[in-house]
Amino acid sequence: MTKSLRMLMAVSALLWGASSCASEDTDEKSDDKESASSEEKVAKDKTEDKAKEADDATAKKTEEKAKPAELDHTKDIRGHCDLKTKFADDHACMPAPKQGEGIQIHIGPSNYDDEEEVAKYIMKPGEESSQCFTLRTPNKEKITYQTFVLSGRAGTHHMINTTYEGDLPTGSFGPCNGRSKDSGATPVGSLPGASKAYMPRSKVAPEYEHVGSELPAEALLQADMHYFNFTDQDILREVWLNLYFAPPDTVTEYSKVIRGFGGLGWNSEPIQPGTDKTYAYECPIKGDGNILSLLGHYHAHGKQFTASIKHKSDGMVEKVFEMFDYLEPATFDYNTVTKNPKFSDGSPGAMSGILEVKDGDILMWDCHIINDGDVPLKYVNEVKTGEMCNVWGYSIGTEPIVCDLR
Repeated sequence: MTKSLRMLMAVSALLWGASSCASEDTDEKSDDKESASSEEKVAKDKTEDKAKEADDATAKKTEEKAKPAELDHTKDIRGHCDLKTKFADDHACMPAPKQGEGIQIHIGPSNYDDEEEVAKYIMKPGEESSQCFTLRTPNKEKITYQTFVLSGRAGTHHMINTTYEGDLPTGSFGPCNGRSKDSGATPVGSLPGASKAYMPRSKVAPEYEHVGSELPAEALLQADMHYFNFTDQDILREVWLNLYFAPPDTVTEYSKVIRGFGGLGWNSEPIQPGTDKTYAYECPIKGDGNILSLLGHYHAHGKQFTASIKHKSDGMVEKVFEMFDYLEPATFDYNTVTKNPKFSDGSPGAMSGILEVKDGDILMWDCHIINDGDVPLKYVNEVKTGEMCNVWGYSIGTEPIVCDLR
């Protein structure tokens, strides 16, 4: 190898070494730059994630504030329908139970913008009527319920709900012809009714958690609705009835109806003007059991309503409730949870606790009627020109306690 060649190779080696060092330095700087960029990206992503989490949390809080609180159906739920009509007492409207918790039966317009539809339910100033609205209940299968709440618009005096087997025209008001022998329908049961416009939901006492009531699928129902309009504006005959299902597999016994009609003889022998008299009625009890609830019903000339149980064992008469105001009839429940008001002159009152009855006992009730008007009083649904002395309720263990009396 010549001296010139060795020098050339040495120079080449030096040049290659310098180039390599420069390349490595460039690579290191590039790696440092990429690393810094990656760290910046991670930091940026974390900042964006935190910002998104904060936005999501704010949005959730805003949504929760905007979302209405879930309605407690054990309390007064009237006025939660967002109903706005030209008629009085839209506040009476109440929402239906949640899906799977019950059903609602509504008697009233399906479309408040349809004048022809609304006209079916209008009551003019000064009018009073007792007619039946006939319908099929909305449940597609048999249900078992334990509690209810009923709300009617102002003008509701009472509502008696009877279920039938057979067929009757539905969808309108008319005579309560389901009770006639030639109607083609047979009464088979009842649904909770009303002795005033609002019947609040009651509690289920622990000793009666196994008790319920049945309603067949698409049952034929006649609602006997007594309404009066003492205002100077049109009102609507409208009512909402919520039935709340019993918890699954809890009901082993079904309640029986108590229905005593007193005063039927007044249609042939009316209560004459000037009469001041107490009319008394009795209905025998068949079977041992408990009375769950009772309420009394009379009209404007009724001054006092008293109900008692006459015990066969010792002949003792036990007063179980008393009321004085026909506009504020009271429903009394008899169990370990409800504390009824004590008896007091001029105020409604009742015994509290479990009301046990035996076979052969007698349900007694009486009405003090003063006819201080000019019209003889018949047994008709007219608040000021007719009278009644009826008792309603439910029992278990006994046979249905039903009497139609003069």
